[in-house]
Amino acid sequence: MRWVFALALILGMLSLIGWSMLHGKRAGGFDQKSQKRTPRAIAAAVAFGMGGLSASYAGWSLGLAIVVATAAAALAAWYAGTVTAPGGEGRD
Repeated sequence: MRWVFALALILGMLSLIGWSMLHGKRAGGFDQKSQKRTPRAIAAAVAFGMGGLSASYAGWSLGLAIVVATAAAALAAWYAGTVTAPGGEGRD
């Protein structure tokens, strides 16, 4: 089951790098509009992989590792939508 967590982490990191490169190459770099559209799915995938791998390698049971990974993904997705943009406005 560790491969599922590792795959989620790798895909999340690759999509984060791709998203950053895509928006960074635009004229003017990251603007306020693109910062508000930060995908919550990327944050959730990275957190799911990190949480699951951490719990899995800590020796926790598979069920508990899945619960921890899912909780980490939910918290990361929520946080990615609520952090404050540099202009002082919330993202949602």
